Amino acid sequence: MAERQSASSPTPSSPQQQPQQAPQQQNFKVKVLNGREVERHPLNSITKTEDSGKPKQSSLSSNASSLQSAAASTSTSASTSTADNDPLNNNSNNNDTIDPLNNPLEKKHDPLSETIATMGGLKLIKENHLTTYVDENFMPWDTLKPSILQQYTSDDSNPIQVSFMSTGTSGKVKIPINRLNKILEELEQDKEDSKTTQLSQPDIIMDLETLHSELLKAWSAEERVRSLKIAIQTAKLLSDTSLIKFYPSKFVIATEILDTFGNLVYDRIKKRLQSSKESKNHEILLKEQAKETCRNWFYKIASIRELLPRLFVEISILKCYEFIQGDVNTEPKQVINRISEMIRGIGNPLVANYIRAYLTRRSFDLCPEYKQFIIQLLKDFVFTQKSYEKSKYLENTLAMYRITLTDYMGLYSPSLEWLLQCLAHKATPETLEEVLELFRESKNSLLLNHIISSFPPEYICSNSTMFSNFIKDADTLSYPKYQLYSTFGVNLVLGHPPKNQILSILNDVWKVVTNFENIKDYISVAEVFIEYVLTHCSEKETDVFLKDILRHIIPDKGYETIQSHLQSIVLKIFTHISDFGKLVSLTNFLPLLDLFNGESQKQISRSTLEALSTSKVMTSDPILINTFLTYGKALHDSLNSLSFQDEVRQVTQLVVNCINKIDFGRDVEKQLNFYVECRQTFINFDGVKNRLVYGVCEICEKTLALVKGKHTPKTTSFIRACVAYCFITIPSIDDIFLKMNLYLVSSSVALQNQALSQADALLKAAITFIQEIPPILEFKQVKSTEDWTISYISDFISLLVVTPGHPESGPFYLVKALYKVVKEYQWESSSTAKSKIFIQLLLLCSSWAQTSLPYHIEKVESNDQLFTEDPEFNTELTEFYNSLIKEILYDLNLLKDEPDNLTQKKVGIICIDLINTLLNVGELNSKTASLIFNLYNMAKKIIPSTCFNEIIYLKNTLAFIGTLESKMGQDIFNKLSQQQ
Repeated sequence: MAERQSASSPTPSSPQQQPQQAPQQQNFKVKVLNGREVERHPLNSITKTEDSGKPKQSSLSSNASSLQSAAASTSTSASTSTADNDPLNNNSNNNDTIDPLNNPLEKKHDPLSETIATMGGLKLIKENHLTTYVDENFMPWDTLKPSILQQYTSDDSNPIQVSFMSTGTSGKVKIPINRLNKILEELEQDKEDSKTTQLSQPDIIMDLETLHSELLKAWSAEERVRSLKIAIQTAKLLSDTSLIKFYPSKFVIATEILDTFGNLVYDRIKKRLQSSKESKNHEILLKEQAKETCRNWFYKIASIRELLPRLFVEISILKCYEFIQGDVNTEPKQVINRISEMIRGIGNPLVANYIRAYLTRRSFDLCPEYKQFIIQLLKDFVFTQKSYEKSKYLENTLAMYRITLTDYMGLYSPSLEWLLQCLAHKATPETLEEVLELFRESKNSLLLNHIISSFPPEYICSNSTMFSNFIKDADTLSYPKYQLYSTFGVNLVLGHPPKNQILSILNDVWKVVTNFENIKDYISVAEVFIEYVLTHCSEKETDVFLKDILRHIIPDKGYETIQSHLQSIVLKIFTHISDFGKLVSLTNFLPLLDLFNGESQKQISRSTLEALSTSKVMTSDPILINTFLTYGKALHDSLNSLSFQDEVRQVTQLVVNCINKIDFGRDVEKQLNFYVECRQTFINFDGVKNRLVYGVCEICEKTLALVKGKHTPKTTSFIRACVAYCFITIPSIDDIFLKMNLYLVSSSVALQNQALSQADALLKAAITFIQEIPPILEFKQVKSTEDWTISYISDFISLLVVTPGHPESGPFYLVKALYKVVKEYQWESSSTAKSKIFIQLLLLCSSWAQTSLPYHIEKVESNDQLFTEDPEFNTELTEFYNSLIKEILYDLNLLKDEPDNLTQKKVGIICIDLINTLLNVGELNSKTASLIFNLYNMAKKIIPSTCFNEIIYLKNTLAFIGTLESKMGQDIFNKLSQQQ
C-alpha cells in the first residue's frame, strides 16, 4: 500500500533562499469560449520490445491526454538506502524471483485462476469515455499550454522551445550525452551530500529534454525501473521554485514527461489484457497477471520516500487504477480523495496548487464525472492563502523574489483556471453558490476572476448585480480590478442579463470604471463593454458610451498609446451596426475614427470602406461621401510601388464597391462631380479609374435617356464635359488592355450623343495606342495577345462602319491610319493576324460601297449619306480595296513555304476566308475568278491531311461556288471540280 502523508491543515514552510528575480507584469486570459478534448498524446510511437525479443512499434494510448498545466512542489532531497532494502533496485541474486515489471510470466495453466479471477472485476473505460463527457465548451489543456509557455518565462527575449511538445513553441534542442547520468547520480546522493545548484531557465529546459529522451530509450530497452527513476527525477525538478516566474512553464514541460510515463505504463498493461482475450485457454490467468503487474507499479511508487515525487508519479499513472478496481481501497473516488488529502502535506502553496491541478487533470481520465473533490481542493487553497496572509511567509516570499503581490498571485492563475473550469463544466447553480461561499470567505480577487470566466455566462448574468458588487469591493492588490471587469463584461456579452437590469448593470460598472486614472485600464474595460452596449442597448446608449470614451482618451493625446484597443472597439461597432448611415448618424463615431494614425489608420480605413461597401442601399449622403473619400484616400496613400499586387487589387475592388453605392439619381451633374473627386483621390488605382470612366459613360447614356435622344444646348455641353473627362482619364491608366477598351466604349458613347469631334479624337487616340499592345504577356506563363488584338480591331472596324469621315481630312483618314498601324505592328513571324484584319477591312469597304449602310446611329450622318454619290470617294474606295488584296496575297506568298503544319493550316484558312469574302463582296470578273482559282488550289495543297475541319471548310466553299447562278461562277466550279 502507498504510504500516506496527510495533514488536517497546511503547514507553512519557508522556501530555500534563492537568487532574487525581477518583477514581471503578467497578463491573463479572460475566457476561452470553446474548445475540444484532445485525446491523443503529442509524442509519436516508441519502440517496444515484446517477450519474443523482436522490436515492435507501439503508439501511445489514444486516450492519453496531452493536456498540461503549471505545477510546483516543495523542495525535498533524496536519501539512499542499501541495495537490499531499496524496492527500486532491480539487482537480485534470486534467479527464481519474477519481476512483473521486467519479465513476463509464463503462460501456463493455473488451477486457482478461476478463484483468483473472482477476487476483483475489471472495468475498462471506453475509448470515447472523455469525448462523450466533454463538449465544445470545455477548453482542453492543449489549448492552455502554448499561452502558459509564452507568458511565464524568466527571459522574455528568448521564447521557450521544447522539442517533444506539440505546441506552437516547439523546436529541436541538442541533448548532451552526459546530462542524464548527472541527474540520476543526484538521485542516489544523501541529503547531506547534495549540493544546491542554481540552474538557469535554459539549463532546466535542457534537463527536461534529456529526461524525456532517456525515458523513451529506457522504456524501449525494457528498463522499467530506470524509467521509474527518470519519472521520479522529473517530479523532483518541480520542487524548485527559485525561478518562480518560470515555474508554471516548467510544470507544463515536466508534466508532459510524467504524462508520457503514465501513458507508457497504461498502454503496457492494457496490451497484456488485450492479449489475454486472444488466448482463450489462459484468459483468466493472463488477466490476473496483468493486474498483478499493475499492483506492482503502485507498490513501487508507494515506496518512494519523498512526498512530492510520490504524489506526482502516482497521479501520472492514476488511470491504471481502472485495471484493479475491486481491490481494497482502489475505488476511483476513494483514491482521488486520498491523494487530494495527501497534497496538504506540501508546504509550498504555489507547488501545492499546481499538483492539485495535475490531480484534477489526470483524474479526468479515470473518473471525469467526479468533481466533489475539486471543491475540497479549492477549500484547501483558500485555507492556505488565509493562513499565509496572517504569517510572514507571504511577505518573505515577495521580498525574496522581488515581485509584487499581483505578479505572485498571477502565478496561480493557470492552476486555478484549470481547477475551476473542470468544476464548472456542466455544473449546476448550486455548485456556483458553493464556490462563491469560498470567495466570500477568502476575498481573493484572482479566485473571483476565474469563477466568472469558468462558469456558464447565463449563471453569471442571472447574478450580475451580485458579481458587480463583488468586483466593486474586490482587493486590487491580488488581481487588477480592470481585468475583473473585463472578464465580467465578456460573460454579459455572451449571456442574457435580465432586461430590467441591463442599464443598471452598465451604470453600476461605469461609476467605478470612469474613475480609473490609468487610461489603459479604462480602455481595456471599455473595449469589452462596448460590445455589451451594442448587443443589449440602443444606439443612443452607444453614442453616450462613445462620448465617455472620447472624454477619457483625447486629453494629452492619450489615444496615441491605445491604438489597438480603439481599433478593436471600432471593429466591434462595424460588426454590430451594418447600416453605415446609422453609423455616421452617431455624433461621436466619426470623431473616434479621426484619432487613428499609422498602421492602425490603414486598418480602420479598410474596415470603414468594407462597412460602406456592404451596405444594402444606395446613398447620396454628403457625410457618407466625405467619409468614403477621406478614408479611401488614407488607404490609397498607404500603398506604394512596394506593396503586394494582391493587396492593391483587394483595395481597388473595395473602393470600386464603395463607388457603386453612391448614386445621385437624376442629378447627373453631382454624379460627375463625385467622379471628378474620385479620380483626384485614387489616381494610382487603374481599376478605380476604369470604373470611373464606365461610370461617366453611364451618365451620358442616362442623360440621353432623360432628354429622349434630343439634346438641348445645356445637355450638349454636359455631354462634352463627360467625354472630355474620359479623354483626360483614359491615358493615365497604365494597363493597355483597359485603356484600349475604354477608348472604344467612350468613342461609341460619344457618337451616340452626337459628340462627333470628340469621338473622332478618341478613335484617333485608340489607333495610336495599338502599337503599345504587347505581342506577348509574361505573367506566370508566356501568352500571346494576338487573338485579343484581332478581336479588338474587329470591334473597332465595326464602329468605323458608322463613323462619319472628317470634313477636311476626308472619309478614309481613320481607316488608312488603322491600315498603316496594323501593317507596321510587330506581329510574330508566322502570324496571319494581319491578313485576318485586312479581310475585315475588305468587309468595311464593301459596307461603304453600299447606298445604305447595314446599321446607323440615330441622328448621326454616316458616310453613306455624306460621300456615296461622290465619284472620288468610290475611286479611292476601289483603290484601297485592291491594296488590301495585294497585301493579303503578299503575306500568303511569304508564309506558304513555312514547314510547320500549324502555319500551313493558318495560311489555308486565310485562303478560304479570302475566297468567301471575294465571292460575297467582290465583283466576279476574270481577275477575281483567276484569283479564286489560285487561292483554292493553294489551300487544297497546303492544308495538312490531318486537319479535318479545315478540309470540310474547303469542300463547303466549293459547294457554295457551285450554287452561284452566274456563268463565271459555274466556270470556276467546273474547273475546280475537275481537279478533285
